[in-house]
Amino acid sequence: MTSTFAEIKGLTIGPTAGGPPVLLDACLSVERGQVLGVVGRSGSGKSSLAFGLLGHVRPGLERREGDVRVAGADPFTRQGARRLRGRVVSFLGQDPASSLNPALRIGQQISEAVRLRTGAASAEVVAAETESLLQSVRLPADRAFQRRVPHQLSGGQAQRVALALALAGSPDLLVLDEPTSSLDTALAARMRALLAEVLSGGERAAVLVSHDPAWIGFVADDVIRLEGGLITSPLTSPMPAAAPAPAPRLAGAPAGRPTGGLLSVEGLLAVHGRETVLHDVSLTVDGGSCTAVVGPSGSGKTTLARCLVGLHRYTAGSVAWREEHTPADGGAALQLVAQDARGALNPRESVRMALTRPLTRHRGLPAGAAATEAVRLLDLVGLVPEILGRRPGELSGGQRQRVSLARALAAGPRVLVCDEITSALDPETGSGVLTLLNTLRRTLGLTVVMVTHDLAAAARCADEVVVLDAGRVVEAGPAERVLLHPEHPVTRELVGCAGEPLSRAA
Repeated sequence: MTSTFAEIKGLTIGPTAGGPPVLLDACLSVERGQVLGVVGRSGSGKSSLAFGLLGHVRPGLERREGDVRVAGADPFTRQGARRLRGRVVSFLGQDPASSLNPALRIGQQISEAVRLRTGAASAEVVAAETESLLQSVRLPADRAFQRRVPHQLSGGQAQRVALALALAGSPDLLVLDEPTSSLDTALAARMRALLAEVLSGGERAAVLVSHDPAWIGFVADDVIRLEGGLITSPLTSPMPAAAPAPAPRLAGAPAGRPTGGLLSVEGLLAVHGRETVLHDVSLTVDGGSCTAVVGPSGSGKTTLARCLVGLHRYTAGSVAWREEHTPADGGAALQLVAQDARGALNPRESVRMALTRPLTRHRGLPAGAAATEAVRLLDLVGLVPEILGRRPGELSGGQRQRVSLARALAAGPRVLVCDEITSALDPETGSGVLTLLNTLRRTLGLTVVMVTHDLAAAARCADEVVVLDAGRVVEAGPAERVLLHPEHPVTRELVGCAGEPLSRAA
């Protein structure tokens, strides 16, 4: 016989300044041992619902009404929060880097969580549990890795460290918000299998927020769907798992019109501390084309993107424009859309300020024209003008990522370097962003370097694909050849785990 472990009754959350709620009259209950899935589009209120179980609302929002109980305690009270957080309820969000202390080494952070949540006094016991947690999320447990600090991790590694922190102390309720969004296809498949194992059987309950309905259908006991802040379809049985995907395929002509080499990378060598993360990396990006950089998490993709835009200093090699394409203003001509949108946006600035600054600084627009253009850019990325007055902390993960894309477009770039720009978006919105990128390439001649673990995204947009593994280029060539006839074992594994047909956007 099950018993209710967590319950939400009539929870309504909205902006502190007034306006439509982001979550309206939400009700749910979670039994011991139950896995509850939560699905819905970006901005539908999924994260606000998940935060409610921890007694937390994002800055700029407030709880207007409703009651929450977890293990008999109210997480919105100081006493309840102190009793529940970490020990009884643990949370893993879609911005893993934000849960890690940038000043502490990885081993220190996990060890401290183990010590606080288990009360272990023995250094040997804490060290053994720390190693076990790292191994359970498929990360090295050696001293060298434990001595890294967060900025020395890839996005996927940061997400797995955050998962290890969430599992420390074996909490009774896990609240997981898009726990595999930053992982490559092969690692995401392994991580999903690991989470299914962690969540199966026993007394541990879980609330799992995801954009992947097939996975939700496989792992969840019950599923609810949110639309516009409303729970629209509480289900009493899990969603059906998706049928096995047919073999990968590509169709259609390239969306861009390559015009010859625009950007050239030769023999790039880059390090983090004493560790070399890029080894002799070379590639050429044609004007008007899309070059996809794919590979396992930790392969050096994000470091390469940061080297391209000058945010990471390489120790050997070169990144150069062809002479006839040399931009007059490098800052405006080449823009990065970062994987961690929360970290890329100034938390104190409104969306309006984030968009109008590059419009006035790089494109010279007067205030009135910049305000009008900001609204147009928001519409391009599928956002409404009402969010102009909000700050990043008041937005969902998907909304932040689209604002980050709009800000990059505001500078009028020649080359857009996109680092996992669809990882926090639901499939429908992510598909719209990919279609937008292809449209921009056709209409503006925009050149795109797409860093992604999503091979479906690479297939829809890319003319060329470069595969990285352990900081080296292991395969490169036209998208059709690399994705349909992969030669290297790493590429074959990534393609095999894609999970859906690979086809181009119109």
